[in-house]
Amino acid sequence: MRSASEVLPPPIPPAEHVRRLVEANRVEEARRYVQELLAQGDTSVEGWAKVLRPPRVVPSPDRPRSDFAADYAWLRENRQAYLDRWVALQDGKLLDVDIALRALIERLTQRGQIDGAFIVQVD
Repeated sequence: MRSASEVLPPPIPPAEHVRRLVEANRVEEARRYVQELLAQGDTSVEGWAKVLRPPRVVPSPDRPRSDFAADYAWLRENRQAYLDRWVALQDGKLLDVDIALRALIERLTQRGQIDGAFIVQVD
């Protein structure tokens, strides 16, 4: 039995314990601990449950893909004429060209041509 003069430190709140586990790169252990607490009805770690959820990969909707082989063929044939320029290609066809990438992307976006565009600086 402990004497009255022996003082125990207060227990660590569950959320603080989870934080320490995460900071120590013990994420799997933190996930298990959070799940155990939630199963016992402890809601103090609900925020951690969301943060520690394993990452989800959500595929994008199917879109037609560009034919990059045709784009590379276009680059081989037209490289000299477009040196040091940004070009936007799709299926071997030139969509637009500019010396500034940002301006090129803005125009493609405005015209709805950005999806599937192959954008490259010709060098």
